[in-house]
Amino acid sequence: MARPQLEFIPTGPSKALVFKIDRDVWPVYHYHPEFDILLSLKDHAGEFISGDHIGALREGTLFMNGPNIPHALHSSQPDDEDWERPSFAVLQFSRESLGTELLQKNELQTVREFLDEARYGFEFHGETRDKAKQLMLEMSDQTPLEQFIQTLRILELFASSSERTRLASPAYSPSLKERDISRLDQILTYLRQNKTNAVSLEEAASVAKMSPKSFCRFFKANTGKTLVEYLHELRIGEACRLLIETNVPISEIALDCGYNNLSNFNRRFRSLKEVTPREYRQQFRIDPERQSHPFPETLI
Repeated sequence: MARPQLEFIPTGPSKALVFKIDRDVWPVYHYHPEFDILLSLKDHAGEFISGDHIGALREGTLFMNGPNIPHALHSSQPDDEDWERPSFAVLQFSRESLGTELLQKNELQTVREFLDEARYGFEFHGETRDKAKQLMLEMSDQTPLEQFIQTLRILELFASSSERTRLASPAYSPSLKERDISRLDQILTYLRQNKTNAVSLEEAASVAKMSPKSFCRFFKANTGKTLVEYLHELRIGEACRLLIETNVPISEIALDCGYNNLSNFNRRFRSLKEVTPREYRQQFRIDPERQSHPFPETLI
């Protein structure tokens, strides 16, 4: 197992985005504060990891990682080391690099709201994927200004599309909605700090300074889940992280995540992830030798 590495991406005050064509697959488990749009240019017959999600990595696979969500690419095919058969088109940027003030303009409301939703990442399908593929490939021959405009076109396309599925679960990387953000922040911080303890409805409501009945309505409206559902997802999300990043025995992980009964932990885990903890760990197992690979060469 391995902890994710921080990748430095050269965006910032003087550079809005990075667009590149990668010749080979860089398999290291890593993260960065930028959004990351990846288009697979050939069939890798493998899978990609994004948070606690595993997806198939085929020709045409198009997905977007949220900021600071650990991710990796696994191909079952050897690298061609051939610029005539590149592996990925990659587009990377952050809110800050695009321009925080620019994104506040009314004209960019749909893009701004989409980026809020995209904090967990998305995979795109159908006509949306086909249109976005064409837009991304056109960027190879564009000037920096044209690439900036094209990025906004891609984000507008994504924002208007329903042909997408969320990748990482909110419990894996807890995130906040803008509405009632301060109060919700207090609640979620408390739950994260006490996720391995028995948290009662009355305790959680007192943190929010609400009655239990009002708290239930508020929490459901802002997270889409009941308190019990969220706590289980939070605990299983933490278990996923430990399964990926450590070699700690599953029985110890269950205890660390607040489950005194291993059978109950296995049942809860399977109900949320559709595999057992052991199967999940095997799916995510990362070859330590691949972690030492340098960043891939790029065409652009």
